[in-house]
Amino acid sequence: MSGGGAESGARGAVPSWAVAVLVVAAAVAPYFPGLPGEFVYDDGRLIEENDGLRRPFHPGRAFLRDYYASDLDRMGLGYYRPLAVLSNEMDFRRGGGGASAFHATNLVLHAACSLLVLALGTAVLGAGPAAAAALLFAVHPAHAESVSFISGRVDPLATLFVLAALLLHLRGNRSARSAPWRAAAGAAWLAALLSKEMAVTAPALAFLLESAIEGLPARGAWRERARRYVPYAVALAAYLVLRAAGLGGLLGPTPPGTEFSAGRPFVVLGSYLAWLVLPPPGLHLEPEPAVGAGAALAALALGATVAGAIVLAWKGARREAALAAWCVVSLLPVAQLRPIETVLSERFLYLPSAGAALLLASLAFRPTNRSLRAAALAALALLGAGYVAILVPRSVAWRNAISLWTEKGEEDPGSIKAWLNLGRAHARAGNREEARAAYERAKGLGVDAEMVEGEIASLLGSDDPGQRIRAVRAALARTPGDGALWHNLGFFLLERGEAQEALAAFAEAGRLVPGRPETWLGAAMANLRLGDVASAREDAARALRLKPDLGLAQGLLAECELRAGNPCEAARLVEGLELEEPLERERLRLLGDRARAECGSPR
Repeated sequence: MSGGGAESGARGAVPSWAVAVLVVAAAVAPYFPGLPGEFVYDDGRLIEENDGLRRPFHPGRAFLRDYYASDLDRMGLGYYRPLAVLSNEMDFRRGGGGASAFHATNLVLHAACSLLVLALGTAVLGAGPAAAAALLFAVHPAHAESVSFISGRVDPLATLFVLAALLLHLRGNRSARSAPWRAAAGAAWLAALLSKEMAVTAPALAFLLESAIEGLPARGAWRERARRYVPYAVALAAYLVLRAAGLGGLLGPTPPGTEFSAGRPFVVLGSYLAWLVLPPPGLHLEPEPAVGAGAALAALALGATVAGAIVLAWKGARREAALAAWCVVSLLPVAQLRPIETVLSERFLYLPSAGAALLLASLAFRPTNRSLRAAALAALALLGAGYVAILVPRSVAWRNAISLWTEKGEEDPGSIKAWLNLGRAHARAGNREEARAAYERAKGLGVDAEMVEGEIASLLGSDDPGQRIRAVRAALARTPGDGALWHNLGFFLLERGEAQEALAAFAEAGRLVPGRPETWLGAAMANLRLGDVASAREDAARALRLKPDLGLAQGLLAECELRAGNPCEAARLVEGLELEEPLERERLRLLGDRARAECGSPR
């Protein structure tokens, strides 16, 4: 639909409540089989192991750190996403740290984005194409990674604000008092940028849409058109200031092992564009770029999309041309023009898929011949049904780490990442044999055997404590900068009674990863066994500062206070403290009795 026919459609009635409800149902229902989902993949680092979430809420903290940095280390990838950090903080607190609250937020975000696609489609194409586009967007299989994967929410969050900015921008173009609308559009774009960097293309998308509706400006009208974008310039300046302050610079480090390849952007863009229309079945998690004939086909898909946009514009189908360009432009930030650590990932398709859904719906409604339009709409409905058939199994695969990495390993048997992560998932679940089998698959793919044995020893233990320690030390000889291995070695040595060596291991772990509270707890235990009460008290207090609910550290601090001659302080520390392990509970009870007796307090 374009030209005169689209003008009437663009001014169609607001979609009915029935359509809105149907869109929300389509956005939410396919994900129910995958619930209740657990924390998986990057959720461990960003949520489960992020002790910053357990500290008192402080909104400013989110604006002064890299998205991937944590209390455990200052690792950064140059990602500045404070609104995503704040959303995690809020979900952690309202859900008591459980995964359910996070999944509920992801579903709400996806439903809200689907409704905004409906609203934007109504403004640009008309009510009928808008409803079809919103339903297609709601069930697109590429969204499984952004909705079922908790940490994938950065894409729906950014897309929510991008779509809002586009709607506000178009509303401002139609309003006699345009300034407030355009200012609101700029503010929405700033929020999108603070959610994910991929939102940087929003002003270009706004220009594409308004040019499709109004046409390009006349020769003397470009300055007037440019004034519409002043709020975006202000928002960009504010973002760059915040980013520089939060990251200490504007650009993040180039990921190790990545380098620019002149041909790769064509393969990456072409692959993404093909998946926007025909997503592959299966999990399709972070596939490798195509090579050979597959790479040629991907480049051909890119060329066909660009050529199609040009032809559509030449034929007067300005809206369809703009939406085709949307698909390409919105993918440029992840086209590997500057290498990023994830070469291909379907979660990057969330914003581009809005343009693709609008384009497909517009093309389906475009024929004026009743029979042709009916056939096109039937094909669109069949495509949507196929999307659902792919989406539902994907959402189920994301339910937990074992199902996710099992599916990835079966789909891509040569994936080292799949087998290592599957081994870790089985180890955390206590499935020793399954974990060892997965680790053996990883070793068979060329992973350093001693590193794998060290990880097995750390996670699964061994019947021979000496063998476990030797395996971890062998792994450390290959990766001496692995703070987790030093941390585990410290506890293994402590378990064997080698307190002095354990203390040295904890010291190295603390130097490498100063924010892990359990490391300082281990150091406190070692110092206490060596009779250094003052150092033990200092280490236990540090562990508590990092993790105030670490009961063992509080009990150990109480023991230090008692040994230091402060029984009343020790009694205060153990008051109301509960520990899970029976032996630790009994030891804490005896400690409390002694502290109260020496303090002179009644029981």
